Amino acid sequence: MFKLFRAGDWWQYKIAPVVALVAATTLVEHKALLPLWREIALLVVALAVCAAYVSVVNDLADGADDRAAQKLNRQLAYSKGVVLAVIAFTIAAGAAIAWRWRDQPFLLASYLGSWLVFSLYSLPPFRFKGRGFAGVLCDAAGAHLFPALTAILVASGRGAWDRAWMAAAAVWAFSYGVRGILWHQLADRDSDALAGMQTFAVRRPVVAARLGAWIAFPAEIAALSVLLWRIAQPLPLIALVCYALLLAARVRHGLTLVVVTPKPGCISVMQEYYDVFFPIALLLCAAARDWHALILVAAFIAFFPHGFMRVARDFRQVSLEFAVMLRDAFRVPRPRTPS
Repeated sequence: MFKLFRAGDWWQYKIAPVVALVAATTLVEHKALLPLWREIALLVVALAVCAAYVSVVNDLADGADDRAAQKLNRQLAYSKGVVLAVIAFTIAAGAAIAWRWRDQPFLLASYLGSWLVFSLYSLPPFRFKGRGFAGVLCDAAGAHLFPALTAILVASGRGAWDRAWMAAAAVWAFSYGVRGILWHQLADRDSDALAGMQTFAVRRPVVAARLGAWIAFPAEIAALSVLLWRIAQPLPLIALVCYALLLAARVRHGLTLVVVTPKPGCISVMQEYYDVFFPIALLLCAAARDWHALILVAAFIAFFPHGFMRVARDFRQVSLEFAVMLRDAFRVPRPRTPS
């Protein structure tokens, strides 16, 4: 089922930044995070159900195109009845969560927004995925913008919302979403063109690369700067420095940093900061206010282990190399004895 849901494509990358926004919102609003654990759990389930629906429906709608492009489609291993049953289950689960939020119209609208735009993105007769820039807008809104707004509304509750905070988070999430879908479209451009799928990157590859690098990315970084300023905590900044040092070490080992255009052996800039460093730093900020919130740090690592373990492994390797460099730098050379 996890293969059918394609959970590896979205669990860490799409859900973890949303958890970070919940923690960040409570810090900005000076609220305790731990009492919201039930709402956070429901939010994670809600977004996971929506992402599972999107993955299955998109693969179902892509069947003919994937065969034309000779691309792997996970649904080939399942009967049509199983696929339709899974879609029905996700819709039923999403409807139950929507009913739970029925008395909060803005929260309900932001959650259902992801379902709506992704249905328009994947399903005929709309199928905006193959209609140029409309597909970029749908994916960015469904994968990042609406989940970000949902997270903020969950964290804020029924009180007054900080509109400036919400606007900055919306710009950050949407810009990152635009950059992410352009990265995927550029990576799949050849196979999409072979299948006749007219994505924005197929139609305008140069414009897509420039849009991601020179418009979406600067907007994303500017909005992130506003978020960090509003959070007003040192740990997210320290985490950003640690992330930069890790990137420098990876570049030293031959990996390439990219903003939007994928290359062999590349790393997408800021991705790991958003889904590993940023959420853990914010959860630690919450724990600094109430040490009981350390349980949320442990829960985050338990539910999102792969990114954390990858970063920990790389930091261990860098630390060992640095220790060897220091040892060699301070080693006193032995005097040579004459033969």
